[in-house]
Amino acid sequence: MTELATRPLDAITGQWDGRPVVGVIDLDALAINIVTLRSLIGAGTRLMAVVKANAYGHGAIAIARAALATGADELAVATVDEAAQLRSAGIAAPILVFGAIGRVERARAIGHDLALVVSDLSFAHALAADAKVQGRKEENPVPVHLKIDTGMHRFGATPDRVLDIARAIVSHPELRLAGVMTHLAASDDPDPTFAMEQAATFDRCVASLRDAGIEVPAEHIANSAATLRFPDLHRDMVRVGIAMYGLRPDASMPLPEPMRPILTIHGRLARLIDLEAGDTVGYGRTYLAPSAGCAALVPIGYADGYRRALSSLGWMGVGGAPAPVLGRVSMDQTVIGLPAGFAGEPGSRVTIVGDGTPMTDGAPTLDELAALIDTISYEMATGLAQRIPRLYVRGGAVVDVCDLHGTRLLGEPVEKH
Repeated sequence: MTELATRPLDAITGQWDGRPVVGVIDLDALAINIVTLRSLIGAGTRLMAVVKANAYGHGAIAIARAALATGADELAVATVDEAAQLRSAGIAAPILVFGAIGRVERARAIGHDLALVVSDLSFAHALAADAKVQGRKEENPVPVHLKIDTGMHRFGATPDRVLDIARAIVSHPELRLAGVMTHLAASDDPDPTFAMEQAATFDRCVASLRDAGIEVPAEHIANSAATLRFPDLHRDMVRVGIAMYGLRPDASMPLPEPMRPILTIHGRLARLIDLEAGDTVGYGRTYLAPSAGCAALVPIGYADGYRRALSSLGWMGVGGAPAPVLGRVSMDQTVIGLPAGFAGEPGSRVTIVGDGTPMTDGAPTLDELAALIDTISYEMATGLAQRIPRLYVRGGAVVDVCDLHGTRLLGEPVEKH
């Protein structure tokens, strides 16, 4: 158990004097997760930390820095802008842009020294032309990863086009084939058949490249689920996203000990509300109090990513007991029912999202909230709004903060715009 889990959370959140709803990111837990993943893949396999979508809602800059410091070898994002944000923060590590990029983004991507995914001939030729304009030569080529569509039918080259595209890449001195990749569509399915079929297709394509005399410096297939399930697919590098954050790739797939969620969300009760039998709560009056009781206002709503679908369904943790959501979740506020005998007051702490440990008051994890509303933890995490400040904790102390003003050290003055 990390130091955060053994230290009263009031001491952590008490170091913050901003908005009374905060996400706490345990960097010690992140380190444990990465070390655990590294123990699974072995020393000969590189670990690419996927920090797209604002590091799955956890804050890209702080997570990227911490992941690299802990043992990640490279980073991956989905867009050029996401990569540019990391470069602007001084992060010099290799960054791969997963997604298809537009014509006007190519020059920016080259200027930021990014690795790009190539999946068609025209893009390969155009990228080489742009790189030549920027003076990229054989001694400093643009790294590219050839992506093969082995059955996802989303982004990637069909197997019959792979050899032609690879030949085009290696024909341009401005480009360097840095890797060959594919993406698994069902690596979290209990039945591994389709994942193995995709891997077999990938292997045939790679073999055809090598037979043609084209060097393949790195193969990478495995996402989080495949990293956990299929050691034979680890190859030269694994791409780890959701598992790094301590969230399950699928509800049926527990993470190995001692991995756990690195994010918890905490707030302060803004108002205590006495309810009489027959009183209603919130928009649409969808909650009718069956008897007298006490409720409380929590300043978080669907604009923060606390989903409206959790209305009268979710719960939070107060004083070690579950506190059910009463009525509809509003844009900025949610009402919860307080446990019987609760002796708190306005300003008392409420845990909105927990990590499964006793220190988070029995509040639900993101995995549990996702299951409640028939979605996945990916969507819950990436939907968390930037207006929820993130406090980054190491050794029980807040070391960084990320909010609407950007990422900075706690206590650093906010730049005025």
